[in-house]
Amino acid sequence: MLGYGVSRFLVFLWLLFIPTQLGWHFWPEWSHVMGLRVDYLSPTLYFLDILWVGMMLKLQTSNFKLQTKKSKNLLNYLIVFIFILINIFVAQNHWEAGYRWIRIFQWIITFKFILNNKKLFKEMLMMVLPFWIVGESLLGLAQVINGGSINGIFYWLGERRFSYISIGVAQISYLGEGLIRAYGTFSHPNSLAGFMLISLIVYMRYQNIKHQTSNIKLKRIQYWMVVFCGILGIILAGSRVVGMLLVILFLYAIRGGHIGPPLHKIMGTILIFGGVIILIFSLISNNYRISDFVGGWDSEGMSKRGGLMVASIKMIGDNPLFGVGAGNFLVRLPEYQRNSGVFWLQPVHNIIILIITEFGIVGILILIKLQTLNFKLQIKNKKNLITLGIILVTGMVDHYWLTLPQNIWLLCVVLGMV
Repeated sequence: MLGYGVSRFLVFLWLLFIPTQLGWHFWPEWSHVMGLRVDYLSPTLYFLDILWVGMMLKLQTSNFKLQTKKSKNLLNYLIVFIFILINIFVAQNHWEAGYRWIRIFQWIITFKFILNNKKLFKEMLMMVLPFWIVGESLLGLAQVINGGSINGIFYWLGERRFSYISIGVAQISYLGEGLIRAYGTFSHPNSLAGFMLISLIVYMRYQNIKHQTSNIKLKRIQYWMVVFCGILGIILAGSRVVGMLLVILFLYAIRGGHIGPPLHKIMGTILIFGGVIILIFSLISNNYRISDFVGGWDSEGMSKRGGLMVASIKMIGDNPLFGVGAGNFLVRLPEYQRNSGVFWLQPVHNIIILIITEFGIVGILILIKLQTLNFKLQIKNKKNLITLGIILVTGMVDHYWLTLPQNIWLLCVVLGMV
């Protein structure tokens, strides 16, 4: 029983720290592009990795096993192995490609563990989700009110140092006044917004208040407080796509759809929450200028994203079969932006295009052939489709599901539990 308790605690602790990004970055020469340090290319040892190793070792020595089906046909494994070698070989930055494949194996192993131990991970996740949602929302609110990062202990959890006048800081306007968009412990508000929306949906789906036998009123208060904080966090993050999806989901719920517990009274709740949010904004200082922004968002965002899309299409055209190599999009990007008049060192904002660019047509075909490690999606489950549909839609206009650690780990957990 003691071993089981330790396993539960390690799973809880690992899940709890998923939104954080405390890590030790290494900066070898191959993590630079045009002399600039690139976070995406930096091999990093995260605190979460240390917890992951402890969790995996304990689960392996307990009753929780990594169950893998023995294939009678070793050809599949041989094909994958050969493809990985080719993908690393064709990469301009072999070290980055190798490091990226190590991370991919880490995510696959974790996914299989969650898939085979759903009950344990679901139980611990439901304990952790309120900490994620409430903690990130309150930190984001504090950042908006403060006009910059809070620092202190939050720096060690991954909060980046920034203020309203920092170069490249994400901004938005409210009634003509400029505000910082909430970052939480994430590297960008869009990443936070996507993380919060999926976390909120999972929480609403699995939190069965009506089946509670004791303290049901307290449970309902707690439930709606978490939902309120989730909505507040998404609004403060200022992602237009995620905000639009949030509105669509609530309209769907009001018309009879069920994301979680019955939501037919949710309109009144939204009005109350909206009033509180307006009150909060009215208390925020107005000592900001917004003259250089259109609606508070980057006015050149569309053109820069379009430039990345053009560059990625050219890369695919030059490397159609095996791609440019895992993690090598940014390595090759400067040569494709040289004559475009636009230089923006970011991954292409579309996860499908990014996968094709780095792994090529052969990589996509292998992925389809192996059915993503025999993972069978319950497509008849409407709630699964909603969750995965949101990930797909947000992934069509951003890259964080494949490039930022917090979102990748959340994706891993969600796929393992559907």
